Amino acid sequence: MSGSFLIDPNGPSGVFHSFTEAVNALFVAGVNGPCDFLVAAGTYTESVLVPPITGSSATNTITFRSLLGPGTVLQSGSNGDSWALLAVAFLHNRSIIWDGIDFMGAPGHAISATSFCEDLEIRHCHFAAGHRSNAVGEYRHAILVSENSGQEIGWRIHHCHLTLSSHTNRTSYGIYQSNGGDWDFHHNVMDLNGGDNGFWMINNNRRIDRIYNNQFVGALNAVTGTYANSACVIREDISNFENVIANNTFAISTTTLGCCIATAGYGTGSQTVQNYIYGNVFMTIGPVVSICLTSYSTGLPPFLSNGNVFFTPGGEIGRPAANTPGPTTLAAWQTLTGQDANSIETDPLLVNPFGTTPDLRPMPNSPVAGVAVTTPAFVTDDFAGRLRDSQPDAGAFESTSFALYGQGCAGTNALVPQMGSSGTVALGSTNFAFTLTQARGSTLAVLFGGLSRTQSTAGPLPFALGGGCFILASPEAVVSTVTSPGGAATAPYSIPANPALSGVNLFWQWGVIDPNSGSPFGITVSAGAALQL
Repeated sequence: MSGSFLIDPNGPSGVFHSFTEAVNALFVAGVNGPCDFLVAAGTYTESVLVPPITGSSATNTITFRSLLGPGTVLQSGSNGDSWALLAVAFLHNRSIIWDGIDFMGAPGHAISATSFCEDLEIRHCHFAAGHRSNAVGEYRHAILVSENSGQEIGWRIHHCHLTLSSHTNRTSYGIYQSNGGDWDFHHNVMDLNGGDNGFWMINNNRRIDRIYNNQFVGALNAVTGTYANSACVIREDISNFENVIANNTFAISTTTLGCCIATAGYGTGSQTVQNYIYGNVFMTIGPVVSICLTSYSTGLPPFLSNGNVFFTPGGEIGRPAANTPGPTTLAAWQTLTGQDANSIETDPLLVNPFGTTPDLRPMPNSPVAGVAVTTPAFVTDDFAGRLRDSQPDAGAFESTSFALYGQGCAGTNALVPQMGSSGTVALGSTNFAFTLTQARGSTLAVLFGGLSRTQSTAGPLPFALGGGCFILASPEAVVSTVTSPGGAATAPYSIPANPALSGVNLFWQWGVIDPNSGSPFGITVSAGAALQL
């Protein structure tokens, strides 16, 4: 099988009427190319068992995609997990994608996978509360469960909304990952909703997981006892090494002890860094610990933490051990651990972090601006798709900033025109200007820009000009000038003091007349720039 197919419970003969029908056909026939199953709007009550499908691969992917987008395909598991994937060592189950599916609940997990299930992608999906297993011997309620052997290709979960089931008779998890690693979890909202563990990772054996640009909200289960890691947002346990938790925003509450990040390991010997905790915002209500350490030997477990924002009234910045009370001030935490030298302790001034519908965006005067340090290279944008600038903000959102993207092309003296800025990027700024350097001297330069970096009146962007030159911004506004003999130019740009412009993104680029360009049009261009208000 390959190509596009339709799943429609009310469709005519010749189409698939359920997910199960489609999976059975895939199992019998195998695949020899990408398969895209467009799923018609409707309610699907079925538990789908997925055995290994011959021929699936990173290029021969199998996608189940909502035809009309999120909120239209509603699936509930009927007699167990909504999707249960099986595999064996000699035949892996891989490269399945769920796109825009709403998982409404099940007497089991939403998606579960045995060992040798790998390279799975879950995007633009919504997971409602109500995934509660009733299986005999099962000890957890969880949305996603992955039981690996240790070498499988990691999963990618992004742009999803996950709501945990509140704790009842079993421990409630958002994601349970055992012996995994190489996972990407980004641009998601996770609502703890009275659950126990948002993301539990155990035994990934030095295979890096990347957790970034997420919003973690809601209340943890009110557990009893003195161990802060009994209920936590992210728990990385035992031999779970070298993970990156960066640029997330936590707005978490509890009435008893709980924590945002629990990291455990060995404090002595040759163990590498346990986890990298960079550029996060921790905002908590109640006795919440931001970072909880647990060592299985003498000394603190090895970890690196910096560029974070802590606001933990009634809680603790961190603990040296799960059952040992820790510092309530950043200064004391820095002394204890030697970490977070560039972090700050202050109210991050988020819009409405604990509202019925939490809003974790920073207000215009938020202190999170430019706080993040050592931001990983893969964190190129924020939760909303805004580009990160050269001094990223802490948390999931990037506020007012000037960020470069793409690349220019070379002209005279093999130099690439350089886009830059001067002055202040802020509403009401009168001293901001776009700058140009390394251009051909004494020639026409044009600054052009608009509201998009993906679409223009001439068609999709980037638009090729030849010679490695591309238009990267929609040219809806144009300013012309002449470069200096040294190849520089400046274009002043006053930013109106209009609050309605907050959240607006404008995209700009320089174009320069240069006969030494590789473009047949005799033009060189700079990289693009996003002016994010």
